[in-house]
Amino acid sequence: MRLRRVTAPDGSVVYKLGKKYPGAGLSSRPMTNIYLDATEYGALAALPAAVLVKRRHDVGGGFAIDVFEGTLAGLMLAEISADDDAALVAIIVPSWCAVEVTEDVAYAGGTLAIDGWHATAAQRVVTIAEGDER
Repeated sequence: MRLRRVTAPDGSVVYKLGKKYPGAGLSSRPMTNIYLDATEYGALAALPAAVLVKRRHDVGGGFAIDVFEGTLAGLMLAEISADDDAALVAIIVPSWCAVEVTEDVAYAGGTLAIDGWHATAAQRVVTIAEGDER
C-alpha cells in the first residue's frame, strides 16, 4: 500500500491511498487508488510506516524521472509509460538510461522504503517499465 501526497503543476494537492498489483505484462500493472481529504491523509500519515520520498518529473516521450530524497538521495529512476506491451517495447531507451531494473526487486518501492538503496556503483539513472503511476 502506498500513501501519496501529489502536488500538481498548478499547485493543487491530491492525497491518495493506492495499491499496485502484479499484471500479465510489463504495461499491465493494475492499480487501485482511493482519494482522500487532508484529514484522512493526516490520520494515515501519522501511523508508523516505511517512508519513501521522491519527486517525479515528466520529461516526455513516455518517460518520467523520479528523484529520491532523504536516505535515498542520489538515486534517480526513469520510468517508461506506454498503453500496451507493443508500444512499451518500441520505445527507444535513451543513452542516459544506464541499467534496466524492472525485474530487480532491490529497486521496488517497498524494498527501497524498508531496506534502502544498496548501490555499489556510482550514482546512475536506470529505467523501470512499470506503467504510469502519476
